[in-house]
Amino acid sequence: MARGERRFSQAERPRGRIGRVFGWLMARLNKPAYHWTVEQLRNARPKSYLEIGFGTGHLEKMVAKRLKPEKLAGVDPSPLMVETAQRKLRRFRKKMAVELLEGDDTRLPKDGPYDAIAALHSFQFWTHPGTTLAEIRSLLAPGGKFVMVLRLHGKRAKVPNPLSQNGDEVSRACKALQDAGFVIQGMRGISKSSHGIVATPAS
Repeated sequence: MARGERRFSQAERPRGRIGRVFGWLMARLNKPAYHWTVEQLRNARPKSYLEIGFGTGHLEKMVAKRLKPEKLAGVDPSPLMVETAQRKLRRFRKKMAVELLEGDDTRLPKDGPYDAIAALHSFQFWTHPGTTLAEIRSLLAPGGKFVMVLRLHGKRAKVPNPLSQNGDEVSRACKALQDAGFVIQGMRGISKSSHGIVATPAS
């Protein structure tokens, strides 16, 4: 690793045998957040869906099965997770367009608009959250939904996102959403360590 280059944790970019185990464990632990997210989108019936940090592809698969969008897209910085999710979603390619790409929040697709965008437990890894939220806002269709689930952190969290570091992540994320042109439609504590936020573009 070159000097000055940031070392990525398994949580941020799973890799190797340990990464496979980590991905499997996170998919199990995140099930309440997956179900909550699908419920927030059920009435909207999005025709296009984008996920930032899709991991093993478990939520993407749930969206494909239950909401049946015409287009399913996502970005994830881990080559291992992209490969895993590609296999999981292979059978849906005959019924919908599926495009899963390697990349982090700074490399979102430019082919919007999307009816729904989700980011589960990836916010803490965004290095420039204001810029990313503004880009998400530009990718959403009018009336589209952005669902974000935060992994709550303590005051000494060692994560890249400055908004996730001081123990007041929820209120700081809400302000960043509003600054980026969103209206918060609802919030809920999903578990002891996860908090969900639903936002739409301001008219």
